Amino acid sequence: MRFMRLSVAQAVYNLRAYLRSARTVVLGVVMPVGLLVILSWVFAHQGEIAAAAGYQISAIAFYAGGLTAYGLMLGTFTGVMVAVVSAREAGWLKRFRGSPMPPGAYLAGQIIFNVVISLGLVIVMMLIATLVYSLHVRTVALVAVFCYSLLGVFCFTAIALAITKVITTPEMASSVGPTATITLSFTSGVFLPPDLMPHWLTNVANYLPLEPLAQSMQSALASTVGTGFQLRTFVVLGIWGVVGFAVAQWTFTWQPLRR
Repeated sequence: MRFMRLSVAQAVYNLRAYLRSARTVVLGVVMPVGLLVILSWVFAHQGEIAAAAGYQISAIAFYAGGLTAYGLMLGTFTGVMVAVVSAREAGWLKRFRGSPMPPGAYLAGQIIFNVVISLGLVIVMMLIATLVYSLHVRTVALVAVFCYSLLGVFCFTAIALAITKVITTPEMASSVGPTATITLSFTSGVFLPPDLMPHWLTNVANYLPLEPLAQSMQSALASTVGTGFQLRTFVVLGIWGVVGFAVAQWTFTWQPLRR
């Protein structure tokens, strides 16, 4: 009970700090929304776009699903990496480790915070897609999208924690996070339809974490039948998440690396 109370308190603190930083809000929410508006307007004349699943879907479903996945990775992967590395190099993690607070409460607070922010992003993106672009989204599809979002938070948080060992400065984290996210977005059917990319590149992207997340969200929003759940997405992201947390447990350090 005490652990959960401290974790929630840490999450609330992170949320307040997040809302006070205009840059983080712009990168985490405004940018995905802006890209949705711009790309949907540019490609609206095409009517339908070839999705990774192999069939045609509307441009708004393609970009609403893909850019939601992009926003989740950008906010979670980059956010966790920057927050943890900054706290570690400032000596805060070392103090947390030596305080009466359970060591895991800090990390649990980071995860809870990212869940809240991610769900907020999903809500905003779905509202814009439905109210502005008249995308019909079934209730079961929304449930699937929210489940995929939680899975994405789990996966990207795990990967971020796993590589903090090799990220030595907050500035390095701020560069690595967005660069990796944008690179994966171009290969994972977020910005460009998969049929415009080399076949070998799309095959590689199938085993990377962003492509299954983007493709499953796109399919859920576009489909008119079924539940919208895809087993492949849970398998691929689940493996990435479990391996990431296993590596993080082995390599994570509470001590500054630059001192």
